[in-house]
Amino acid sequence: MQSPTHDPGSALAIRSQYRQSQSRAARLRLLVDTGQELTQLPPAAMRQRALQRACAFMAMDHGLLLEWQTTQPPRATAQHGSSERLAALHPLAKSATLHPEWLPQSDAALPQVLRIPLPGADGQAFGALLLANSVALAAPDSEDLESLQLLATLLAAHLENQRLLETLQARERTMSELVHRLFSAQEDERKRVAYDLHDGLAQTLAGLHQRLQGFAGRCPTLPEELHNELQTILTLAQGCVGEGRQLIGGLRPNVLDDFGLYKAIDKEADRLRDAGIEVHWRQQSSARLPGASEIALFRIAQEGINNILKHARASHAELSLQLVDGQARLALADNGVGFALDTPLSSCGGQHLGLAAMQERASLLGGELSWYSAPGNGTRLQARVPLPTAGEHP
Repeated sequence: MQSPTHDPGSALAIRSQYRQSQSRAARLRLLVDTGQELTQLPPAAMRQRALQRACAFMAMDHGLLLEWQTTQPPRATAQHGSSERLAALHPLAKSATLHPEWLPQSDAALPQVLRIPLPGADGQAFGALLLANSVALAAPDSEDLESLQLLATLLAAHLENQRLLETLQARERTMSELVHRLFSAQEDERKRVAYDLHDGLAQTLAGLHQRLQGFAGRCPTLPEELHNELQTILTLAQGCVGEGRQLIGGLRPNVLDDFGLYKAIDKEADRLRDAGIEVHWRQQSSARLPGASEIALFRIAQEGINNILKHARASHAELSLQLVDGQARLALADNGVGFALDTPLSSCGGQHLGLAAMQERASLLGGELSWYSAPGNGTRLQARVPLPTAGEHP
């Protein structure tokens, strides 16, 4: 059998096609591997890995990732190679173009620099990859530049997402701090008003009731009509004293400071009993909790009891307070009409504002609030708040 004739032109063409296919495979691996790693690494490692991959792909021994804010100069967030040589690249970070640039540098320690911008969602660059080499290299071809720009776009998307997440987290921390200050100011104001009422109006009403009682005891026999009027006045005065004490207790119950959370909630539950609703305690704990935890859980219980009185039309309510697995757990349940909550609390406006406030109180202490309710099936509410461990300040 005769062997085929050797064609040097065909061999060169096959070798060229092979090298092109290898080059395309390398570009594809660069993008695929980098894209997978960016989703798995923390921000600092993500920056460093993307820079190292870009340097390896271009066979360059120096690399610098620079990022900047609108009003701030560029800062290095990742680097590869000699710090002294990389310092000279900082002035090359910003440019008017969003395309890769090959920048030959005469009389420089790094004679050639490749600048790849990091484009933001607003069409403006917020960073740049600067790749350099200590010896001269041929300029990269258009396919290599396109691959590097795709890598930079992937990196930019992840960095922007990280920036947005950090901004959102900072705003949430600020909002939580503001809400915490609001609740603290509210408690301080309630305490001040309660003390003012106790030392002022409540004492005046109690004195008025006693004087009226003394007057009625010394008063001669009155006609029936006047006698009935006097008794009505005494009843009104006594009711004012009771309402004043109830108002003071709602603002800042002394029983919470003196006897703890369980006694304070049970006294608050007297409002349910007075309304003819049967109250049953499933679990109870008389242990004292940190002050912030007691106040938050008491306000949650108070709001839950208010909801039962206002909306539930219930005949039976169950309460529970226990310490389990380093948590204080408060639960309220009723057999009332229930409700349907089809939208998140944040979009309900003024509706279900009490639930949102209860949720925020639990969240500020690192806890959570959960509830279940359906029309005709009552409502179950549970608040869980972590307790400080031994040696930890509450």
